[in-house]
Amino acid sequence: MTLNANVSGARVLSRRLEGPERGLDALVGLVVLVAELLIGFLAISALYEFGQANYVGDSSNFGFAVALFGSIILVAITTLVYLVRIARGTPRSWSPPLWGAILMTVTLIVGFAIMAIGV
Repeated sequence: MTLNANVSGARVLSRRLEGPERGLDALVGLVVLVAELLIGFLAISALYEFGQANYVGDSSNFGFAVALFGSIILVAITTLVYLVRIARGTPRSWSPPLWGAILMTVTLIVGFAIMAIGV
């Protein structure tokens, strides 16, 4: 008989987080989400300053719009997914904000490239 045997008295562990583990998982996700927002605000303000200093024309506006609206959409989607995962008690609820931060960074880099190259 093994320790994982399903005998009377044995408890099958739930796939949902409960108690302190759920709160800790939510706090880690909140820290990642706040970091994502701060990175986004700083990058958008830096892109705005770059656009004011090196105005190329319509490409500068288009690159800024790609960076701004792409970041806003990604942050909104990852925040909603994060909140749903917390409400359901899903383990690793902090991973959507982490992937959102990575994809937001890619969107910001693409927006900056459009602004700098002048496509």
